[in-house]
Amino acid sequence: MVKTPDQIAYFVPDIREAAAQHAATFGSGPFYVAEHIRFSSCLYRGQPSDWDHSSSFGQWGDVMIEFMQQNKPGPSSLHDVFPEGSNRYGVHHMAYIIDDAPSHAAELAGKGIETILHGVLTNGIEVIHVDTRARYGHLIELCTRSKALSEVYDFIREQSVGWGGSDPVRTIEL
Repeated sequence: MVKTPDQIAYFVPDIREAAAQHAATFGSGPFYVAEHIRFSSCLYRGQPSDWDHSSSFGQWGDVMIEFMQQNKPGPSSLHDVFPEGSNRYGVHHMAYIIDDAPSHAAELAGKGIETILHGVLTNGIEVIHVDTRARYGHLIELCTRSKALSEVYDFIREQSVGWGGSDPVRTIEL
């Protein structure tokens, strides 16, 4: 996997506020908020998880920006990077769209890089978080290329073309 990231994701206390500030400061966007993102399956450190988080997605040049917030307390890949109660925020992961995320995660595991989260959203989008904190200070997210994932990325990118800055924070269903 030799490519530039498709997405930079930040853990923030308020995804709407972070999106509005990023749009105002850098001209990115518009941002689309997905509340309580639902999984058909989610394993955190190999155990079933009901991870409840919300995200806002916007385009910043060639890269998608994601702001993430956790909606209820408990262990998660967000709290692995930014411990619960620490009031620390920042870059959580860089995401890459690849053909086979599970195979690549297995290859990385053979190199000592642990899988923290493996989830499939209800729309079929598959995401894997691998632990690269010791090397880079953040996680890597591997996303399996799919029609559903392409539709989300294409929609966000298309909405940014010619966007004049109005209505910078909107909603979306995933």
